[in-house]
Amino acid sequence: MASKTAPAAASGTTRRAIAGMILAMALIESLSGVTQGYLNPILPALGPVFDIDDPTINGIFLISNVSFAVLTPIISRLGDSYGYRLVLRWSTGVVTLGVLQMALWPSLWTVTIGVVMLTCVVGFIPLMMGILRVSSPGHTRTGVSVMIGMLMIMVGAGGLFAGIAGVTNPTLGFWVAVPFAVVAFISSFLLPDAGVPTREGIALAPLLACSLGLIGFVVALSMAPEWGWLDARTLIAGLLGVSLLAYWARRDFSATQRRRFMDLRMLAIPRIRSISVATFFFGFASISYFGTNGIFLHSNPDKTGYGFGLSPLMIAIVLALASVLSLVSSLLTARVLRRFGERATLVFAGLLLAGGFLVMILAHGTLSGYCVGFAMFNLSLGMYQAGTRSLSVEGVPLQETSTAAGLNELALSVGIAVGAAVVKLLSSASVESGRITEAGLLSIWGALAVAALIAAAASARYPKRENAEVSV
Repeated sequence: MASKTAPAAASGTTRRAIAGMILAMALIESLSGVTQGYLNPILPALGPVFDIDDPTINGIFLISNVSFAVLTPIISRLGDSYGYRLVLRWSTGVVTLGVLQMALWPSLWTVTIGVVMLTCVVGFIPLMMGILRVSSPGHTRTGVSVMIGMLMIMVGAGGLFAGIAGVTNPTLGFWVAVPFAVVAFISSFLLPDAGVPTREGIALAPLLACSLGLIGFVVALSMAPEWGWLDARTLIAGLLGVSLLAYWARRDFSATQRRRFMDLRMLAIPRIRSISVATFFFGFASISYFGTNGIFLHSNPDKTGYGFGLSPLMIAIVLALASVLSLVSSLLTARVLRRFGERATLVFAGLLLAGGFLVMILAHGTLSGYCVGFAMFNLSLGMYQAGTRSLSVEGVPLQETSTAAGLNELALSVGIAVGAAVVKLLSSASVESGRITEAGLLSIWGALAVAALIAAAASARYPKRENAEVSV
């Protein structure tokens, strides 16, 4: 992994310039949060508007999940090769066009295409981390904490705003993201042109193998509960996906390979390997739960024996309030990392997440008890998202910053997909009269708690750093 180019870090950067750069990055990331949050209340309500059924709506969500997984490594790799700011501008521009077309001409086709365009937000954090690490490496952790805090709060706010705007007509909710898209696109021109692109070509064969492999793998996991785990479609998609991913890994991990898509040899670095494993299980144990959380809060206790019968708007309010806790924990993460150390911080985040599910198991009979568990969940969410992303690039050459961050995002995306598949499997195995049983919910909470403990165990293997980058 020898450096072929030496991105020159900006010298003499003033504190005001750094603060302005981080503010611009936070505004760009706000678009990512809104677009990831506002679709949740909009898409399920589009059935009567577009005359489509639930499987079609689920198909749009599936397309979104697949696009997230596929575009994550591609955009990150392009950033290292052709420049962080350039690729970020193009990514922001594509997302802005997607937001505008969905708002101006809402239809099944424009929404489907727009959902794919919106997934370009996966490159925002890796690309901005590249700019930040080159421009001011000592502020990387702080910058990431601010970006993740903005992401967390805007995911909740986006869903709430869209739910309010779309009360009478769900397509009006698409307008929520328009002002954020315009501000983000303008902000992308305010960032410095940091680093020297490697101009290294991307090997086409491993790129296609990675992309098609991810498509097959995610489709198999997402559709298996509906198709059946032994259905020919599930088996073909899954086996083909795993085979292509194995081919990609062998090609890009080879020491003799001259051109590669992503340099997977960075996984040989113990800290990168432990962070990647921890990120996978953190994603498995957390973000995959949001769908079940909505089902639980909305369920009528007189019919199901659990839940609190909350309306969609009340659920959106709960999520928005909970996102404030994620905002606070993410903003404090840089200070916690410096005070208590990387290993202790991530282990605590894993134990806190597992503890949240344990509280849900023991106290889900009351709204206050459940909210305590969900509060622990959200505190852990902000902490691990900021912590793992900050640490994912420490220990790799500057010119591979975006790729390393993208590898971490890929681990998160795949972890979410696997976790969602497990949650769906447990749900399908415990259904009575079309509803998940309380025993099924307990099994979901238990499985996610175990995954959180595995994330904590993987974090415990993070080595102490001898030459840490100074971060504030």
